[in-house]
Amino acid sequence: MQLKNFYSTVSVLGIASVMALTACGDDSSDAQFVANPGISQQNPETAVPGNGQKQDSTTTAPSDSGTTQTPGTLPAEGPITLPQGLGVLVDDFEDGDNESKVGDYWYTYDDKGNNGASVITTPLNDEDNIIPGRVNNGSNYALQVNYTLDKGEYEYDPYVGWGLQIAPNDANARFGGITYWYKGGAHEVHIETSDVLDYDVHLAKMPASRTWKQAVVRFKDLVQGGWGVEVPFEAKNIMAISFQAKGNRTKVISDSLFIDNIYLQDSTEVEKDKPDMEIKDPVIPEVKFTEAEITVTNPLQEKAMKYLNKGVSFTNWLEDANGKFKKFEFGEKDIQILADNGFKSIRLPIDLDLYATNRDAFVKGTDAELKFDDDTLFMVLDSFVEWTGKHNMSFVIDYHEYDNSYNLTSAKDSNYVKMMAEVWKHVAAHYAENTREDVFFELLNEPDMSDGKVTAALWTTAAQAIIDAIRSVNTKQTLLFGDVKWYSITELAKRTPFADDNIIYVIHTYEPFAFTHQGGSWTDYATIKGLPFPYDPAKWSTVSGDFGVTASTKSYVKTAIKNYYKAGNKEAIMVEMLKAKKWAATNNVPVIINEFGALNLRSTAESRLNYLTAMREICDTLQIPWTHWGYTGNFSVIEDGKLIEGLDKALGVGK
Repeated sequence: MQLKNFYSTVSVLGIASVMALTACGDDSSDAQFVANPGISQQNPETAVPGNGQKQDSTTTAPSDSGTTQTPGTLPAEGPITLPQGLGVLVDDFEDGDNESKVGDYWYTYDDKGNNGASVITTPLNDEDNIIPGRVNNGSNYALQVNYTLDKGEYEYDPYVGWGLQIAPNDANARFGGITYWYKGGAHEVHIETSDVLDYDVHLAKMPASRTWKQAVVRFKDLVQGGWGVEVPFEAKNIMAISFQAKGNRTKVISDSLFIDNIYLQDSTEVEKDKPDMEIKDPVIPEVKFTEAEITVTNPLQEKAMKYLNKGVSFTNWLEDANGKFKKFEFGEKDIQILADNGFKSIRLPIDLDLYATNRDAFVKGTDAELKFDDDTLFMVLDSFVEWTGKHNMSFVIDYHEYDNSYNLTSAKDSNYVKMMAEVWKHVAAHYAENTREDVFFELLNEPDMSDGKVTAALWTTAAQAIIDAIRSVNTKQTLLFGDVKWYSITELAKRTPFADDNIIYVIHTYEPFAFTHQGGSWTDYATIKGLPFPYDPAKWSTVSGDFGVTASTKSYVKTAIKNYYKAGNKEAIMVEMLKAKKWAATNNVPVIINEFGALNLRSTAESRLNYLTAMREICDTLQIPWTHWGYTGNFSVIEDGKLIEGLDKALGVGK
């Protein structure tokens, strides 16, 4: 079935649905796929996939684009190899058309169906189909895709993609990986299976390469995107192989990608994990301090312990980058659940400047006065003020810019800083007459949270402007301040406190990050799994692959796994948090931690409870009030309306 025209503008969600309906299952296509039409006559037992003979560079194929350019007139790049062995050559593109070796045609898709503006710009043939382009890499043709990534009105990261369907067959269970050569932009390779029903496909991410590079992906190393239900990967249920280039929300990107010699590896050809670590005894640092070194006599310390201990952040709702209020996904019922289970504080991440209706015009200087959608903004905030008061919980308004609009560029823009200050002035004025002392203003969560490039000096200037704006209309509410580089302890420890005497200082820590973020699809730890807490030699391995380390794992992640015997303990975390507490005591100001937690994707429940117990014990010892990230989702404390089993003891909460 020719699908190019059909898929040209359909969304990713639509593609997956249609592909499930249109997958062809005739016997001839099945037979063609599970055999290897491209295998050479050499001994298959001695063939080495990925290291086969170089293709004959004099071979030619007709060009549907009508070009007369020959490979010899192009710059020499390569040679690349043509895999040969027990697996299946999916496509080497040497026929110059868009039909693969496994009997299906290459289709394309983009984000236009979701209001995006991304487009594939590769010239098409007379049938309006994408076709291979000429190369001089040891072969004659490779699949060439030129594209522009532009989010337009799309809510999320813009994308384009291309792929081909595979007829599921039990015999495909023999495949253990995929290899291909590429040159060009960063991308993802998706191995789609019929087991995934919510489009959260299994994938691997590949960095950009401006020279030809071989990608070697073991199926055991694939991970899902992370937004759907986790399902095991079953090669027998492969229904498509596709590639996707993704951009970002802040700029338009044009790039290209060549792909060549796509090959499905037989399981016997897949590289095996090898011992690359030692099993070592844990290294536990000694933690020393005196009572005087952690004592804070400032009355704000007592206030922090009273109102900001045993807190929870409401995640996965208003903090979304495009998360202007639409409906109450969380409300009074959720607050009551948390209150009934012994939690004392609610932190509401909300991007306050989304409710400034002329924000961009104000920043550009074309509007002199900032205007607001007060009906929406204060419907949300006032509701939470009312509900938390009713259930005896404190309330933190957390200005949380998930779109990273405060960044190294905007931090240098005085109008942008003025906009943030005016937003807070507007909110602060609204609560100037409120009699509650347990409503707090958190100036800005993790300044430049995506990149971490904003300097302490720039953030100090912005924070002071915000403080001054708030204090011009409201001198009562206590403010919360965290430093650059994701509320860094190190950065805070360098700081001189602000002159305002009604500020509580905040840190975040997710150490050991290798444990708390294993399996996080948005991190370099996406494939990491099974790390225990605390580190235990009896649960360790000499093979880093047993913990999800792959050939494409970043070197610093590999190092973190190998050194986990030093980081995976309570004392190592406490040493870092003690730095913040000693700074607080030296300056006689309170410090709290209002983000910590562990993803529930790849760790055991036992290890997560051990970690949360350690964090609570550290906070109790150092008298640091805490707020957990978060409420539901992958950092949850509540599931199906009930406290997760064991959290009552781990966090010292419960009925």
